[in-house]
Amino acid sequence: MDLDSITLLDVIDRHTLQSLQDAFANATGMAALATDRTGSVTQLSNPTEFCMKYTRPSHVGCERCEKCDLQGGSESSRTGRPSVYYCHAGLVDFAAPIMLNGHHIGSLIGGQVLTEEPDDNKIRQIAREIGVNPEEYVRAVHKVKIVPKSQVDAAAELLYQMANALSDVGYQRMMAQSHSTQSDTAFKDVHDHFIDINKQTDSVVSGITALADSFTSIKESAAASAKAVEITDSIIKTIESSSTQLTLIGFNASIEAKRAGAAGQGFNVIAQEVRTLADKNTKQAVEIEKTLHGIKKAMTDINEQIKDVYSAIGNTESDIESLRNMLESVNALIKEIK
Repeated sequence: MDLDSITLLDVIDRHTLQSLQDAFANATGMAALATDRTGSVTQLSNPTEFCMKYTRPSHVGCERCEKCDLQGGSESSRTGRPSVYYCHAGLVDFAAPIMLNGHHIGSLIGGQVLTEEPDDNKIRQIAREIGVNPEEYVRAVHKVKIVPKSQVDAAAELLYQMANALSDVGYQRMMAQSHSTQSDTAFKDVHDHFIDINKQTDSVVSGITALADSFTSIKESAAASAKAVEITDSIIKTIESSSTQLTLIGFNASIEAKRAGAAGQGFNVIAQEVRTLADKNTKQAVEIEKTLHGIKKAMTDINEQIKDVYSAIGNTESDIESLRNMLESVNALIKEIK
């Protein structure tokens, strides 16, 4: 936070300042005003006719008044104590600095009193300088309250204590605003992270769902393949049975060919070929049966693995859902705290 850019009204509202200076003015019977680096920020409390009817309505007089207020505030800021001084018109004023962590952000101004009878000739001279009627100005200054110097010092000390209290309040308010801003930023960052996590969680859930669908397709394909293997196995068994029958037929044909002698010699050759072909079919059928058995075993293993994957997917989905619920609960708690 840039303290140089902070004004008095940034940390203490105008209504509070006005109420405090009005209370001070009513208690002491003196005028009071709050200023910042540029000039007054409140309405003057308990002003004198000398100041409000004659001095400040004058353009020159008003410029001199504001210059005195700023100089008094600057002097009190430099010393860290209330500054008691005479204004350009000869009245006694005093200022107390309002500090914010060592930075001067404003002042409380009090006074518009006299500690002794005024010098009429000096008052007439000032009246001519600021462009007001000298005699009316003299009559007005004699209406200004005359108080002992000790009373002025006591009022200045009271104003100083009020300024210190406002300084503390302003600092605490500034720190609260700073912490609130930092907290808002932190909460926003956390909230944004939760949104990202929720999006990523949704993406993971979608991926797992798609993976589960893919495994369902694989499972269905594996089941269809297993069924096809069973059908093929049945066909192979039929081929094996046929080969066995062909072998018996060939064997019987060879016996009959031998009985026929020379006339059955050609038939015997055919019978031998039939037996040879049946043997080949039987061997190939056995090899195919072994292969199908390996395929069936692989299908069984695949089905078991798919079951395991389904179980893991189910557990993961459950865990992600639990995580989502926890994130939503934490997010709701953060919003409630904010």
